[in-house]
Amino acid sequence: MSVLRNTPLPTGPATGRLLVAEHILAPTQAALQASSGQHRSHEGLVLWLGRHAGADTVVMAAAAPPTEHRTDGVFVAEPAVAATARAARAVGLGLVAQVHSHPGTDTRHSDGDDQLILMPYEGMFSLVVADYGQGSLLPAHGAGLHQFQEGRWVRVDTDDAVVIVPSTIGIGVHR
Repeated sequence: MSVLRNTPLPTGPATGRLLVAEHILAPTQAALQASSGQHRSHEGLVLWLGRHAGADTVVMAAAAPPTEHRTDGVFVAEPAVAATARAARAVGLGLVAQVHSHPGTDTRHSDGDDQLILMPYEGMFSLVVADYGQGSLLPAHGAGLHQFQEGRWVRVDTDDAVVIVPSTIGIGVHR
């Protein structure tokens, strides 16, 4: 199934990287799949919270605000986004990316995706996950990564723009 895309979708490299804490992957995918319902037929949405570090975006938490979701779309009301942003600010974070699911394997932004994202800002990321949240969260495995650049959404065409930061990092000490 293809998304409704009548306008050109530019592609290009990301400005900076999206550094995602490993521990938010499972809750993000679970929230997307929960929105889908038992028949796997509804889109879902998760907001990622974090901070900017230079050109990079660091994601440390996920929030699944109440949405209106259906087969061909998912919508979040402005008050729900505002409440999520307030909760993020209370712990020193901001809304830095959104993740939503699509039917089928087409993970490009639709024209509606471009227009309906509330308050996009320069450098903001948007990740689209295939098959109502059953697909991978990684661009190298099919997810569609987009970034707001110069007043428009651009599909990121490099797989190395997303870095999963493991919960623990082993360091070998040699003597």
